[in-house]
Amino acid sequence: MRRPSYLSGLLLIAAVCGLIDAACFLALGGVFAEIMTGNILLLAFRIGTGQQIGDATPLRYLAAILAFACGALLGGLLMRGSDKRLERKIGFSVELVLVVSAMVLAFAIDAGPVGTGRDVVVSLLACAMGIQNALMRRHGIADVATNLMTVTFTGLLSELKVVGGDNHHWLRRSGSIVIFFVGAIFGAFLTRFGAGWPLLVASVLLTGALAVLATSEPPVEIT
Repeated sequence: MRRPSYLSGLLLIAAVCGLIDAACFLALGGVFAEIMTGNILLLAFRIGTGQQIGDATPLRYLAAILAFACGALLGGLLMRGSDKRLERKIGFSVELVLVVSAMVLAFAIDAGPVGTGRDVVVSLLACAMGIQNALMRRHGIADVATNLMTVTFTGLLSELKVVGGDNHHWLRRSGSIVIFFVGAIFGAFLTRFGAGWPLLVASVLLTGALAVLATSEPPVEIT
């Protein structure tokens, strides 16, 4: 029986990202755990207009950004070893622990858009996503997006044969975009039943991704 490829593990990560950001934005107060561009823009809009956007305050955006930064720093520390497979095992395991902890807390307190518990849930998720994004810089694959859909979408279109390109890696580019999109749709649907449900699915998918990424090797064209 053929083992799942490294690429399939990264595609699971893309789905996890869609699920988690759907949960955070729609059920946990209008912030993102992973897409820091969104948090920075929303914070800028809040400052520029002087008006509150939904229930989110500037401190809410800043807290998510700070938690993500802490995760990125931790991910950077984890990338300084010589054994790349061990790095992946440790890094994604720490990420999984944070996501599962956030999921359990979300169910335990019935997390919503406000409250201290909600802030802890988002911080745990943002920290986990910071670790993940740091790991992707060393253990990702070119043209497989987990969150930078604008870059991947631009590459997909600008290298089509109709504009003189060579359709380089079009399948993996479009696949990661579609999977992220589907993950976000499913996550948005699950928020109807509470913030914990999309996080539960994300935890399951992340467990599968960890199993694949920890036991397989990336292709030669690693970023």
